[in-house]
Amino acid sequence: MFPFQQIFHEMAAEKLRLCLTILAIVWSTVCISTMLATGEGLRQGLIRSTTSGNGDLIYVTGGTASITQGRFFRGKEVDLHIKDKAALAALPEIKRLSSSALWDEPVTNGDRSAYTQVLAVENNYQAINDLVIKAGGRWFNPTDIAEQRKVVILGKITAMMLFNKKPYHYSENNKLDTDPIGKTLKIGNVDFTVIGILDEPRRIEQGAQSTSITLVPLATWQRFYPQQPLKAFNVEPQPNANRERLAITIRQVLAKKYNANIDDETLIQTDDMLLNQESMRNFLLGLQTFLGIIGFVTLMVAGIGIANVMYASVKRATRDIGVRMAVGATPNNIRCHYLIQAMMTMMIGGVIGLGLTVGLINLIKKIPISNSYIYTYLGKPQPELSISVMAIVVLALIIVGIAAAWFPANKAATITPLEALQSE
Repeated sequence: MFPFQQIFHEMAAEKLRLCLTILAIVWSTVCISTMLATGEGLRQGLIRSTTSGNGDLIYVTGGTASITQGRFFRGKEVDLHIKDKAALAALPEIKRLSSSALWDEPVTNGDRSAYTQVLAVENNYQAINDLVIKAGGRWFNPTDIAEQRKVVILGKITAMMLFNKKPYHYSENNKLDTDPIGKTLKIGNVDFTVIGILDEPRRIEQGAQSTSITLVPLATWQRFYPQQPLKAFNVEPQPNANRERLAITIRQVLAKKYNANIDDETLIQTDDMLLNQESMRNFLLGLQTFLGIIGFVTLMVAGIGIANVMYASVKRATRDIGVRMAVGATPNNIRCHYLIQAMMTMMIGGVIGLGLTVGLINLIKKIPISNSYIYTYLGKPQPELSISVMAIVVLALIIVGIAAAWFPANKAATITPLEALQSE
């Protein structure tokens, strides 16, 4: 049984040094746990953001020919058209696809304008991108499509820019303070009626935010631009489809349709959002590791303080160590004595540090930034002191505690009764 009373007595004898060391451990624990929790929150937020909307789609756009064949020469751009949809829809690996086109005109309401992209979309665009309409509004219905009605659905930020009483600013906590449903705006010189507001943020069209988008029916766009090319096809593969092989097949099918070289990899661009997410996850994991390393270095500095306290404690207790060795204590008993003392110091600082981190994270979560554009774009990240983060922090505390106490503990274990008697 270890003499815990003697451990407490030795710790009390170094009160000032011990308190300063515990303070350093507390600060280091707050640093490493806050950095890891921030990295975890940012990682989870961006994963939520990138996996929402078109996170499972392959985004197909026209490219530029790099091989001369038929009517295509090197450098010639390729345009996609609505008639190309049938060739892709016939592929069994494709579950659903939806066309989109760009309406390249400004969106205004009186003297107000919005920094927004106008997309003309098909009726299944909502389902394939998991778009949510705010209560009181609606999506395009079959009559809108059949009659090519001039109706529009706005992202929440676009609606705030055009209709809010107070001017919108991206860095502020903005809210939609009026109901735009039924009101009119202009796309170019054409009047459109607002029928819906997109509620939950989603990633669409190669990462664009649905909160800043403007949607009109593709049939209405064709009414004004019957010969214009499409912007893209949003392709949802079957659950078990080989995504890389499907992307190659899509390129080859469209290249063959246009009598171009099927081996031309730049003729048709296929951007797989799911593969992009994997790259993003690897990047975020690297970022979180970097933040953890910074926190661990801070903790190592605190470990130097523990080592100094241990050396001072060993020097003060040299005679006691000699007496204990003389009455039968083994070097392992002495070594464990100081290792336990170091771990108790780390435990006190670590518990206080983790408690302060929990309080700090709860305080951060209360900051009113829920409607900030940047916050929304990043997936509404919040620091996450998860079980894995806490396990890493505890493991770091144990490693640093053992490393800091190991050399002082070994020094104590090598003291002989003769050396103890000769010490002052």
